[in-house]
Amino acid sequence: MRLIDVVKMGDALSNPIRVKILYILNKQPKNIYELAKELELSRPVIYAHLRKLEDAGLVESDLVLEGSRAKRIYKAKLRPPLSTCSITKYFE
Repeated sequence: MRLIDVVKMGDALSNPIRVKILYILNKQPKNIYELAKELELSRPVIYAHLRKLEDAGLVESDLVLEGSRAKRIYKAKLRPPLSTCSITKYFE
């Protein structure tokens, strides 16, 4: 893992709403409408947080067809845990 990846992950996890989104998506994949309803936030706000989580590689999405409509489903992305060794190499 590169240092920039660690920084992006730290930045993404620095916001309690993003941590909550990640917790929810780790239990079950959801679309943006479901997340907005569950968190009682607007879709644009949820979308901005999801984009940050995707950039950090913590969330991924798939486009799914439901009838004649397409929905983007978000889910937590499995990542190897950060170890102290993987971080300390950047500061030696």
